[in-house]
Amino acid sequence: MQNKIKQSETITLKRSEITPADYNPRKITDDARKALKKSIKDNGIIGGMVWNKQTGNLVSGHQKLNIADEINKYESGNDYEIKVEVIDVDIKKEKELNIFFNSKAVQGEMDYKKLAQIFPDIDAALAGLDDVDIQLIEVELPDSINIEIPSFEPQEDKKINAEYEKSITQDLSNTIHHPEASILETERKEATELTPEEKKAKIKEIKEKVKENTVLEGDPYFTISFSDYDAKVMFLEYLGFNPEDKFIKGEEFQEKIEETYAN
Repeated sequence: MQNKIKQSETITLKRSEITPADYNPRKITDDARKALKKSIKDNGIIGGMVWNKQTGNLVSGHQKLNIADEINKYESGNDYEIKVEVIDVDIKKEKELNIFFNSKAVQGEMDYKKLAQIFPDIDAALAGLDDVDIQLIEVELPDSINIEIPSFEPQEDKKINAEYEKSITQDLSNTIHHPEASILETERKEATELTPEEKKAKIKEIKEKVKENTVLEGDPYFTISFSDYDAKVMFLEYLGFNPEDKFIKGEEFQEKIEETYAN
């Protein structure tokens, strides 16, 4: 049976025939680039790099091409060959596809329950998982599985450290964030040098500092995880948010909760 879906053609071009799109909005962190470079060195370039025949622009795969340039020393005059998938569209459609290929909305979401099952078998960094992913995976890990979570602290100290963090960040509604007077950052640095017993002793001290309206600084976000997608939808719809929202401003979230309870 013939495939009813149009498929792109794959061809080999000289690197000099490809122009990276100057409007490409995709950015990558240094750590993510290092992970991608290692993956390319270990496994090669996997996944299509899309090139528009009409303009000569690269539509998707800019980070991969950039790393390939570095490895092949393209700036030194080495015009190497590379495979691309070809499209033949006008500039408007090209830009739309560029955004589409880079959109997280169309890439789907992780099923962290399934991911937790295979997590002991993989290297989190090489798989491209970030801190938020790892935190959500940890929530879903079965109790019977005891593995090291790559969070730069021993697994057995996690409960103590969680309480340690919690004690620092409690009662923030009565404090002011100020980067020049950060108790939180100081305490985090000290945490790497404290034993579990010393951390327990420090918890009471930190709580007292918070109660005295000590000025604090920390990450201005946290993550909420639900048992399944339906539970997430019910919760967001109950508060009047779009179920497909990925990010909600804390102030807006608080306002919605206050309105809900007032009614």
